[in-house]
Amino acid sequence: MAEATQRKIYLVRHAEPERADVLLGRTNLPLSSGGRVQASHRLRELSAEIIYSSPLRRALETAARIPLLRPFEVIEELAEISYGTWDGRAWSDIEAREPDLARRKLEDWYGITPPGGETYEDFRERVTDALSIILNGPLPAIVVAHAAVNAEIARQLTGEDPAAFRMNYCEVREIEL
Repeated sequence: MAEATQRKIYLVRHAEPERADVLLGRTNLPLSSGGRVQASHRLRELSAEIIYSSPLRRALETAARIPLLRPFEVIEELAEISYGTWDGRAWSDIEAREPDLARRKLEDWYGITPPGGETYEDFRERVTDALSIILNGPLPAIVVAHAAVNAEIARQLTGEDPAAFRMNYCEVREIEL
């Protein structure tokens, strides 16, 4: 039984960013003041052997608010998917300026890549690389990342459909391995 409690991963979505009304992707925004408070309160009792974080500022600032005696490790492959020229833009702006591409994206979210963006296949491959690092490290582990990254990790570990995956800011999901 003690062995099972050690074989866990806690997926944490970063706290509320400075802007939440756009497709963030690789936009490197800090947490909002409310997000900093949110992370400090919601994550104060979370405990594990190690914390892994995305390199993006909103995730780093969230990870820094988890009280753990040792520093956290940044894994570049945990960065959010890149939406290319859509990063940092509101969906209404994308629909107004690129209506055909926006419609196609909604019809096939994983199959259509925005201009200059990352394909879902490339994204999935790098998240797989990150997950390999995590699974070969100490457990239990906390992973502070983003909605799409956490959806892909959940898919790989539990079979959950990433299209149905929802995670609020600063939400924690526990996955027993």
